[in-house]
Amino acid sequence: MGVAERASRRKAEGQRFVTNRIQRIGVIFSLCVGVSAFASADGWKTFDSSRNFSVSYPADWFRIGASADRLQLLSSKGGAEGITIKHGQAEITAMEAEASPTETLTQVIDRYTEGASVLSRTDLPNVSGKEGCSGLKEIISREQAIPQSDAPIDVPYIVNTDLFCDAEGHKVVILLRNWEGDKGRREYQQIVLRMARSIKALSRK
Repeated sequence: MGVAERASRRKAEGQRFVTNRIQRIGVIFSLCVGVSAFASADGWKTFDSSRNFSVSYPADWFRIGASADRLQLLSSKGGAEGITIKHGQAEITAMEAEASPTETLTQVIDRYTEGASVLSRTDLPNVSGKEGCSGLKEIISREQAIPQSDAPIDVPYIVNTDLFCDAEGHKVVILLRNWEGDKGRREYQQIVLRMARSIKALSRK
């Protein structure tokens, strides 16, 4: 093989190497873009509570307060922590029940639904794995926004969709509040169900 032929062959091999490298970079770039798009398109974040649990939540809801132990969200801007929700607005709170190590899940449920008119009680399947919640229960109730005796006119009702579960001894509660008749109620309920099924117990040293 002559010098010119060897030079021509090396040139061809170099071109194939560059082409293959460009193709591999292109594939890697495409995969990275795809993963990034999938992650951002999902639109959910994770909150790690100081009370030894984590929960996922929709990033397009508005977080209120700065508590490290509980997550409080509003479906739209406006309103504030501890203030009655606006019409067309929903509020979600995820937290560990107070004094839960001394109570059964049934006792926690009875305490949180005291004074409300319970509409339904449902046992939900657990699909979150070993580290997730067990004994997932949904309680739907309604109550007046304020006592009727405190208002000169008829007081509208708020519907509560509350999910309770046990995460390795920690009784975790997700509370959804929205006005009765809110057309977004079903969507809100799907959100809190997904949140409940994302709950995981955290091990802290």
